[in-house]
Amino acid sequence: MTTRQRAGHTGRSDRSELGFTLTELLVTLVIVGIIATLLPTAVVLGLRFTADTGRRVAATGATGTLNRYFPGDVQSADAVTTTPACGATEVIVHLSRPGAEVVYTYDPPTGELHRVTCTATGPVPTLLGRFDPTAPTRPVTLTCGAETPCTSPLEVTLTVRTDPGTPPTTLTALRRVGSA
Repeated sequence: MTTRQRAGHTGRSDRSELGFTLTELLVTLVIVGIIATLLPTAVVLGLRFTADTGRRVAATGATGTLNRYFPGDVQSADAVTTTPACGATEVIVHLSRPGAEVVYTYDPPTGELHRVTCTATGPVPTLLGRFDPTAPTRPVTLTCGAETPCTSPLEVTLTVRTDPGTPPTTLTALRRVGSA
């Protein structure tokens, strides 16, 4: 045998090494099948998680924005009712004083919470945030003040439920002394 023949000789037969064996092909098909089965489920779960997280973040932001306006509005109110004003419907609370009225409203179809200021030129709505419109109960409710009994007649409390699985947030503000 020559040196050239020995260097090229590997002990294998002359059949070609190109292509896959049947075993390699079957293993590849099983792995691709498992990935193809699990991938859509993972994508759907990821999208659902992202949507739920987005709703929770938006509701938490709405609570923070509500907390910026609510105490000042209550402190300046002479009267607290739940009567409609400025053409607003779905009134949560109506705070009024001579020459100024503010109404907090909730729109169930859109899940939007608004603060509506009644002016001589018409209502001026401010979007405070959005809640999940599919929630079974109203996310913001008046739990103290107006027609609901309170420990203190000067106290007004809103209960905000951002997620049915978590405890609600309570926002309490005190009206100024001398309010009736």
